[in-house]
Amino acid sequence: MSLRLSNRRKKNDRILRLLAVCNFTAVASLFLTIFVVAAAKPKRTNFLDHFFGVQRLNPAWNLELVPYIGLLLVLSLAASLAGIYFNSKRLKRKGDHINATLVLSLIVSIVSLFFYLRFTLA
Repeated sequence: MSLRLSNRRKKNDRILRLLAVCNFTAVASLFLTIFVVAAAKPKRTNFLDHFFGVQRLNPAWNLELVPYIGLLLVLSLAASLAGIYFNSKRLKRKGDHINATLVLSLIVSIVSLFFYLRFTLA
């Protein structure tokens, strides 16, 4: 006769909730970074601008928005690292797995932060 215990947990534990918050924060800050970069980068002239003689007002980067790019990338990096830490504490059960979104957002954050630092410090 085998003794089979039922799962008595009613809801997710704290680590799973922290993992979800870290995952959301990392991905949301990367998306916000994309929008801030799009708003800060200089506008390029296209064929229609040349054809109709439209002049762009500001052909340079918006330097007021550039520091926010770095802050959002650091936030994404910190949330990814915290999420991977919480995920490593959670890998004790058979059905647990490594959250691929956190690993991918960590890689994207590191590479993006490297390029950000390279171009802002140069």
